[in-house]
Amino acid sequence: MGRCAIIEVTRQLFFRTTIKERRFYYEARIKIRRKEVREHLEQLNLACELAKLIRHFFPDLLPLLKQIPDPRNQSYITYPAVLLLMTRILSSLFYISSMRKTSEEFNSSEMIKNIWHLSGEEQTVEELPYWETINRYLEKVDPEKLQDILNRLCSRLLCSRAFENMRIRGKYWQVIIDGTQLCSSRRELDGKSLHRTHNKGTEKEYQENYYYVLEAKLVLHPKILISIQTEFVDNEEGKEMEKQDCERKACWRLMEKLKKAFPRLPICLCGDSLYACEGFFERCKGKNWRYILRYKEGSIPSIGEEYRELKEMEKNYQERETQTGKEWYDYVTDIDYNPKVG
Repeated sequence: MGRCAIIEVTRQLFFRTTIKERRFYYEARIKIRRKEVREHLEQLNLACELAKLIRHFFPDLLPLLKQIPDPRNQSYITYPAVLLLMTRILSSLFYISSMRKTSEEFNSSEMIKNIWHLSGEEQTVEELPYWETINRYLEKVDPEKLQDILNRLCSRLLCSRAFENMRIRGKYWQVIIDGTQLCSSRRELDGKSLHRTHNKGTEKEYQENYYYVLEAKLVLHPKILISIQTEFVDNEEGKEMEKQDCERKACWRLMEKLKKAFPRLPICLCGDSLYACEGFFERCKGKNWRYILRYKEGSIPSIGEEYRELKEMEKNYQERETQTGKEWYDYVTDIDYNPKVG
């Protein structure tokens, strides 16, 4: 199906029953408001633009999704796997906060028909899968297969050269390391979850269980960040999480995955002061990556002291007025890092 064909199909979906509806409205003396017509056309344009976007930037999306092995019992399947994945992808594109809400938002005949067609499948039922069905499928599917698809799509996006102007110094792609806490609960989760104790030593003491992940996010635009690798912070022998050690070890694993997935990608890795240590510097050097780290007072005292002394002599301070205020920066280059100090 070509680009024009899918747009035509989308138009047919939105207006397939329009004539019958007009006859019903006419006989019932119900007037169609112009606002309703505008909303109808807005939905049409959104569906058409989304179809064109997928066809242009990600023509391999559907073939890749259909290659994922389906772990379900094939005798009891109502919805093809690609439909489950496409529904989940669209819920993220439309910033729907939960899978339960996805089932509510997508519960219209137009949306159901369009998602079936976007999935490249012939519609067999007049419904979309419920959120519990999608979650059960995602629990069984191999996450490495999904990650491989993400890597391929990201590589294609970079090869399209649509975001070339976002490279640092015209060469390096900015990748931000960012930690996120997931699924916090007072009840026990599983052996992989972390925990921390609140109000320790008081009557209100309780244990919080949660998951914590590190994500490598590729910066394509100030408002477009793509998560390209994810690594869970492990629970080490059931101990209470010590942020510095646990998160750094997860970062080392994340860096290895990132290098394996994108071996030739020129990367400038960005993170906070937690990673300002010899292990991080040596790993970046071995992978031929550049890095930018946020400096926190006290993290590496030797560098901080030398910077404060040299900046007065080098006088690299610059500032400029902007619409929101004043921006300034100062820098010093070629400061040696001494791992024996700090």
